[in-house]
Amino acid sequence: MLPDFLVPYKHYQEGTICDAIDGRLNPKESDDRPSEQSVKHWKYWIFLNEDDINGNLKSIAYRELDYSEELLRSGVSLLEKLKCSIPDGWLKAIIRTIYNAGAYLQPFYIC
Repeated sequence: MLPDFLVPYKHYQEGTICDAIDGRLNPKESDDRPSEQSVKHWKYWIFLNEDDINGNLKSIAYRELDYSEELLRSGVSLLEKLKCSIPDGWLKAIIRTIYNAGAYLQPFYIC
């Protein structure tokens, strides 16, 4: 089991990845900043997994939290809702929910 601050297949902490994706990295804050290429890859990783994230979250909400079938058919983006409601921890919430339910996100290693 991974600690909350780690993301599978990534060597930066969840907070750094989340801040980088959302454009909140402070260039003067740390010497161990990710490269611009890493940030591009992370944004692309979320983009390519967006449908899987939304599908997994809807499925988990339906199965485990007794949400109605309407949620499964809706066009609502739970990813966007989480980004708005938990701006500093949306990635952590997504990773823990999906992986603890037995699912996973594609790592998308890009050369």
